[in-house]
Amino acid sequence: MKPEDFEPWIGRAVRVATVPEPVELTLVRLQRKPVFVGAEREPFSLFFESTEDVYLLDAAYEFDCGRGGPYTILISQLQPTNGRRRYQAVFN
Repeated sequence: MKPEDFEPWIGRAVRVATVPEPVELTLVRLQRKPVFVGAEREPFSLFFESTEDVYLLDAAYEFDCGRGGPYTILISQLQPTNGRRRYQAVFN
């Protein structure tokens, strides 16, 4: 996975495979990080938001976004703000 795979999805809702039914998160930001010597890819982070009623545990989920998806992405919760839940995925 590369940052370019997700750039077209910034600001768009993406479907996350959850049980009993899928939920939607919005990809709100992509943050590129400096490339380390010998790194296999450019490190980056994805930041997602949802309404307060969508609560996901820190875990890997199948996301239907980006080119070549769906992707299995590990997300971690961030501090909720302004009635929105926030999640982050880090790719090193």
